[in-house]
Amino acid sequence: MQLLFRMRFIKWTQMKMVAISFAIIFQVISHSLYGQTGGQSSFLFLNLSPSARNTALGSYAISWPGSDPTSAYLNPSLLNDKMNTAISFNHQFYFDGIDAGHVSYSQLIKKWNINAQAGIQYISSDKIVAADEIGNIYGTTDANELDFFVVGSKKFNDRITLGASIHYINSHLGLFSSNALATSISGLYFNPEKNYGLSLVLRNLGVVLDAYDIEKEKLPFTVELGFSKRLLHLPFIYYITAHHLETGNVRYDDPNLNSNSDIFGNVKEKSAFTKWTNNVLRHFSLGGEMLLGKKEQFNLRLGYNHLRKKDLSVADYTTFGGLSYGIGFKIYKFKIDYSEVLSHCNDTLSSIGRCIMFTSMGNKLTDSNCKNSPYSFFE
Repeated sequence: MQLLFRMRFIKWTQMKMVAISFAIIFQVISHSLYGQTGGQSSFLFLNLSPSARNTALGSYAISWPGSDPTSAYLNPSLLNDKMNTAISFNHQFYFDGIDAGHVSYSQLIKKWNINAQAGIQYISSDKIVAADEIGNIYGTTDANELDFFVVGSKKFNDRITLGASIHYINSHLGLFSSNALATSISGLYFNPEKNYGLSLVLRNLGVVLDAYDIEKEKLPFTVELGFSKRLLHLPFIYYITAHHLETGNVRYDDPNLNSNSDIFGNVKEKSAFTKWTNNVLRHFSLGGEMLLGKKEQFNLRLGYNHLRKKDLSVADYTTFGGLSYGIGFKIYKFKIDYSEVLSHCNDTLSSIGRCIMFTSMGNKLTDSNCKNSPYSFFE
């Protein structure tokens, strides 16, 4: 009788936790704190997707504790034992010759039972036109931004993991430079029996040390809440993430997109309800991952980011903007990921990533170790 009561109490507590988390989402969304997401801060490269896998899943896959080391950059509490000795390289072929990337190494510290990671996230370009305020061109200049980060996570019981990261950020834009310190904190709740994860992340809390000019700009602080679940009878994981929860209104009111006309030329403005619904949907991204093969070595991925679609919409054009897709496969200790994002009506953004699992110092991660982990599948 006591055992039955305890099981029901635990189940009720878990359901209450999920309900409170999603209540926070709609409470924050319904109250506008700022408008839009751009132009409010510097160092926006901190919010770029760090890996091809995450990009393919809609850029906000923050709630499933798999074996992708780059996921710890977005959510420190996702860092786990399966990432031990992993070196990850990711490169993104951005627009107009801009390059972005991510490099990291993960290590389990057995003495304190803490998973640690160190790495660099970067973005750079040497083809920026140098011009004055009236448009006189003087040549080209370069720009680069670097984030040196350290991540740590600790598992407190079978279901709860907490994590944090520290970042030193350096930015060089032509003749101007800036430095900043930031931190991110997160928590992960994972239910191994029902195969679902729930995670809350607060990213980019910090201060600017040296400003570009007199005024010190803000860091791109953001709050995200994610849910993911693996289906019982199908090797498929889906992701639902609410992002930019610190900002109620993320709409950009483009007058060319806020109205439409009928065949007689009569202009009809979008209703307040339509605008509200559109704003709520912009806070969500979706992703799905199919795990194929005997040991699930081959993965197919698909994602949708509604905010990206709307931000890059063009009047009088219908595009597949906001969609992303990719593949991943594992051969021995090597994992290769590739993704593409349909960003605009005539352009795509591609990313490639590689992860290597090293066995050293008497520490060996085998397939059986990973299969017996509480995360229920081996990537």
